[in-house]
Amino acid sequence: MTRLRAQGVSARYGRTQILFDVTLPDLAEGEILGLLGPNASGKSTLMRCLSREMRAEGLIALDGVAQGDYGATGWRDKVAAMPQSPPSPSALLPTELMWSTARALALDIPDAALAARIEAMFAALGLSSVALSPLHTLSGGKRQLVGLALALIREPALLLLDEPTSALDLHWRMVVLDLVRERLAQRGGVAIAALHDIDLAARYCDRLALLSQGRIVAAGRPAEVLTPETLAAVFQVEAEIVARPGGGILVHIVRPLPRALHRHG
Repeated sequence: MTRLRAQGVSARYGRTQILFDVTLPDLAEGEILGLLGPNASGKSTLMRCLSREMRAEGLIALDGVAQGDYGATGWRDKVAAMPQSPPSPSALLPTELMWSTARALALDIPDAALAARIEAMFAALGLSSVALSPLHTLSGGKRQLVGLALALIREPALLLLDEPTSALDLHWRMVVLDLVRERLAQRGGVAIAALHDIDLAARYCDRLALLSQGRIVAAGRPAEVLTPETLAAVFQVEAEIVARPGGGILVHIVRPLPRALHRHG
């Protein structure tokens, strides 16, 4: 069953149009869609439209109900977004931030169960040792993990991740995406992640959407989207695509191409 559908999504800042008739692959429960594209391609704007932070034209629907029909708080209760910037350095403790966020969301869960959920989340993300350390003492990577914990605490139907691994090393990037996949499988939710790392996107995402200048260039399974032709057109790189043993693909970036030769209009 389709959980998320986004068709013909357009958006503008003032008189400047940023997204042009964007249609994403439908997502069934447990699936991850990766958004790929160069800087200023429209990824973050699309994420804001999906979270309802920004007005959009077109259809965005969850479980067959259009975004606008959920009411003032209905969409917020279904959707959690992890922004690109981690929680700001402050004197707050990660544990305090988790509890205050849960209370602000009015999560219908007893204190003992909430405490167990927070403890398990921190253990999975390697945050147990810093749970009582002020945020200003934590690295950007640790604060980014706290940001993910804040998004996951409500167990949303739709999880939106804007560059969720940008401040993390390779080990923790894989830990984060493994955890997201595990949570989706357990709860039947779906996720959309804006990513820069093409190899991680090919490895972890069920479907991809490649954006350039606010338009969809290609969308579908990773092997359908990540081709030498699309990567040359959008990223101006020469790439080799190799089949992985057991399924999937690997992307090898060979060299940059002159931009003048590969402009995508």
